[in-house]
Amino acid sequence: MITGGERIRRVLDSKPVDRTPVMASFIAAGAEWRGIPQSRIHLDADRLVSTLLGISSELGLDGAYISSDNWIIHAAIGGEVEFVHDDEPRSRQRILNDWTDFHRLKVPEPERAERMSFMLAAARQAVAQNKSHLFLEANIDSGPFQMAGILRGAEQLMLDLVTEPAQVHTLLEFCTEVACAYGKAMARTGVDGIQFGDSTASLIGREMYDEFVKPYQARVIAAIREAGAYPFLHVCGNSNHLSEQLGESGAACVEIDGPADLARTMTVFADRAAIRGNVPTTMIRAGTADKVFERAQECLQIAKGKRFILSPGCGVPRGSPQENIRALVRAAAEG
Repeated sequence: MITGGERIRRVLDSKPVDRTPVMASFIAAGAEWRGIPQSRIHLDADRLVSTLLGISSELGLDGAYISSDNWIIHAAIGGEVEFVHDDEPRSRQRILNDWTDFHRLKVPEPERAERMSFMLAAARQAVAQNKSHLFLEANIDSGPFQMAGILRGAEQLMLDLVTEPAQVHTLLEFCTEVACAYGKAMARTGVDGIQFGDSTASLIGREMYDEFVKPYQARVIAAIREAGAYPFLHVCGNSNHLSEQLGESGAACVEIDGPADLARTMTVFADRAAIRGNVPTTMIRAGTADKVFERAQECLQIAKGKRFILSPGCGVPRGSPQENIRALVRAAAEG
């Protein structure tokens, strides 16, 4: 019988499958379902793996998303991170408040850097326990543009695009080096796919995207692919205006959020990449299993004959019933 891991790999390689595969990312919800504080996942590699891998198997998913939080790179570069007992980690510190501080930034060594080494150890543990049953998609936090926004502050970066574009390009070069180093190290753990988010890029127009996002993003995607893993690109929000650019990204799979138009994205992509999405997370949290099933069926009908992984549009929020994830699995099984 075909495994979930093989099912997803076949979709990514444009090979026929018996049914559409299903994935879900559920760090906050996973902690809640296990009855543990969220900080246990962020600080305990054993708990991270047992929660994310275990629940993915229990729900009948085809893959497991191995991740912790979006402050991994921030911590590795020297930023402070506060771990909240039962919530997302956070930081009140911007690393690059002034451009004169840029010379202090160093590309970290992933195996030795704080938090990066934690995630690499968790990924290796997941690979050992999984034994190729599920497709393992490991997160490396942020693509170059999103990373620049974390280091500089997202609002300040948007101003910099207009007032100091040369400085932004210099920062993006640095961020690309960091993401490539982390991506290559993650590929060496043996995971199947590596995802990064450039979600803040959906806030800018196509011309700026072509200048400040696309070329740097492409280098990270190429580095991941050359290291032997499938590159996944995640974009939050409404990405309809960037569909052409996302289709040309070189990613094996592009993950689109609930506000994006799946039919339009499928048409523009023209099968250049697989698409993962995009049942709205608001529906996953507050809708009934029947409503989720109906929406999943709509997605499956739109994607019929295309390379598609059925999934919530983004991370499953806490308060979401497990039955709503099971509804996605049931919809895929019934076709």
